[in-house]
Amino acid sequence: MNLLKPRGGIIPFRPQGILCTIILSTFLLTACRKAAIEPGETPTAIDSKTDEISIAAANPTGGWTQTSYTYSIQTPWNLSQSSRYSYSGGEHRFWIYPGDACQFEGCTTGPRSELRMNNNYTSGKHQFEGDVYIVSGSVGTDIMQVFGGATNATAIMLKIHAGSNGTIKRYDNETLMTNAYDKWIHVNVQHDADNGKIYVYLDGTLKGTYADRGDATHYFKCGVYNISGSRSETRWKNVKYWKNGPVGQ
Repeated sequence: MNLLKPRGGIIPFRPQGILCTIILSTFLLTACRKAAIEPGETPTAIDSKTDEISIAAANPTGGWTQTSYTYSIQTPWNLSQSSRYSYSGGEHRFWIYPGDACQFEGCTTGPRSELRMNNNYTSGKHQFEGDVYIVSGSVGTDIMQVFGGATNATAIMLKIHAGSNGTIKRYDNETLMTNAYDKWIHVNVQHDADNGKIYVYLDGTLKGTYADRGDATHYFKCGVYNISGSRSETRWKNVKYWKNGPVGQ
């Protein structure tokens, strides 16, 4: 049988051609959709949660409000301040020796050279932040403290011990970091005074959560206080005060 050529020069599609066209269109559409997603691909819920945890761990001040503060320097009362403290280029330097006096005549506490932040508080959420360099040989020395407690004079102290190339502990108790001598360490201490909790971060990692030892008037201090070696020294920079943010993140 002879087929008539359609008028107008239009050649009809054969069934095989229609099938190929459908397959090709589907392939191109799928490829275009994938290419549209890949450049700005949205992470899964698990990835998003992981990212949030990582950011929080690396930034304990996220969601907090930085607050201005004033401070005083406490050094042995019978020595010039410059004999135990210096400040240059944004860096506070504190050092003490055995036999040094405390900060005022007649006091009975140990030797100290400290920055006393004037941020007295009894409630709310407060955070200390700073970078500390602990000089090797510093032993038996408190390098940072939250003052005030009902059962003790302080809510917490971070103390340097000699073992493992410098070990930072909560008082003489829990180990927070080893190999702490002669390097810069980032310190964050959050105090939830309303709920009696303190959270300690070193280099962005939460090292422990502790009870604050009772209601009192609190404030932050850093430097060197007490000594069991021949000389203790710390250097502090980027000291900041934060208020009213999420704790223990």
